[in-house]
Order: sequence, then C-alpha cells, then structure tokens
Amino acid sequence: MGNNTLLVVIDDDTDDQEIFKMAVEDLDEPIDCLYFTDCESAIAHFSQPQATTPSWIFIDLKLPRVDGEQCLAQLQQLRQFDHPFMVVFSSSIPDNLREKLSNSGVDKVIPKTSSIPELANQIQQVVKMH
Repeated sequence: MGNNTLLVVIDDDTDDQEIFKMAVEDLDEPIDCLYFTDCESAIAHFSQPQATTPSWIFIDLKLPRVDGEQCLAQLQQLRQFDHPFMVVFSSSIPDNLREKLSNSGVDKVIPKTSSIPELANQIQQVVKMH
C-alpha cells in the first residue's frame, strides 16, 4: 500500500476541490491531499520515480481531454502504484457504468455532494476501509 496519509483528487472543478478540502479538514485523521485538474497532470506527476504512491485516489468521470475511465486505466498501468484504493467521485454515475467500473478495479463509487459533513463521512468511510 502507498503512503497511508496521501489522498489524491483528480477533478477539473475547482469548486468541488474546495468542498473536498473542507471535508478533509473535518476528518479526525491527518490526511495529505494532492489535487489535479486533469488526468495528464496526475499521470505526469506519478510517472516521476520520486512520486509517492497514494493510498486513495478520488477521480471524477467527467475530465477534460482524457475522461475518468481512461484516466483510471492509465493510473493502473503505472508500475510504481501499489494498488491505491480507487474511488469514482462524480455527479452522475449511470447504473450500467457502476458495474463496468467495479470490474475495472474501482473499489467504490460515490456521488458528489455539496454537503461537507456528508462528504466528510463518505471520505472517512473510505479511509477506514483501506
């Protein structure tokens, strides 16, 4: 497993990133977060040999240029990744896509919420699972 305090968020919506930051601040555990606005910057970062493997990755499905599904596949191909807990964190996730995501290595699917306490609770559950 990667760094047990490092959580990565890949989401192009900076408002959603701010909500996520506030929710993480409400957690009891010390969690370090890295935020990326697109897949390319996340892949570039984690392709560097000195990059720390995260324990958790939250990824939005609707990313510019390389969508969330393609990004997941690219992240999973990185050799230095030590099986981080993959969470799809998106505003709309069709039921038929949930099964496909589960079969492709996604550990959990969480719908986006603007409720900081609700999001903090969901993040806390994920952190405790892995």
